Amino acid sequence: MKNKNLLALLCLCAFISFNVSASIIMTGTRIVFPSNVTEKVIQFKNPDPQPYVVQLQITTEDNEADNNAPFTLVPPVFRMEPHAGHSVRLIANDTEVLPKDKESIFYLNFTQLPALKASQQEKNQLVIAVTSRVKIFYRPVTLAGQSSEAYQSLNFNLQQNSVAVNNPTGFYITIRKAELMMGKNPVTLAESVMIPPKSTVQIPTTRKITTLNGASLKLILVNDYGADVTREIHL
Repeated sequence: MKNKNLLALLCLCAFISFNVSASIIMTGTRIVFPSNVTEKVIQFKNPDPQPYVVQLQITTEDNEADNNAPFTLVPPVFRMEPHAGHSVRLIANDTEVLPKDKESIFYLNFTQLPALKASQQEKNQLVIAVTSRVKIFYRPVTLAGQSSEAYQSLNFNLQQNSVAVNNPTGFYITIRKAELMMGKNPVTLAESVMIPPKSTVQIPTTRKITTLNGASLKLILVNDYGADVTREIHL
């Protein structure tokens, strides 16, 4: 009986065409929204010969709809023709409720779905929506210092089996990779971790470390443009 059910499933799949792709491209991998502007323009490109329908949504860190986000997307849904571009306005509203002494973070989801022709809709197809996610950093222009130099203010303290990283600045600091250089054997401290402003994050160590004195830290950071930059800190 089990074999018959499996055979029936395979036969069904033979008549279903699968359409899975992630082709819509957003310019940049993050959005920095300064507090002295009222809107940002987000650019999308479709390099494919296939048209798509794109839906935008601002979400929370847990990937739930953020109905309290102080932004409006115009338009929230649009069609992208083959080999074409499209602009979306991210408009600020009610941002006066956000902190003035540190950045606030939001998340932008954009979901793409192949736009099917009428003739294609009559066929059996499994069409899968593909969702991408980028961060929105709302940045008060009154913050002291520069985001590119914020890493220099990080404080590191050894605590048993972890390293406490304190960020006293008002900027989010995204670390792609952190390596503790002690002699000839570097110790990987972290990979893909974000240190919130005015916060401390505990990073577990993969090896017993007795002191940070005399060590140096190699950081691969993500800048405002989404590019990796390598910096070194002497502890």
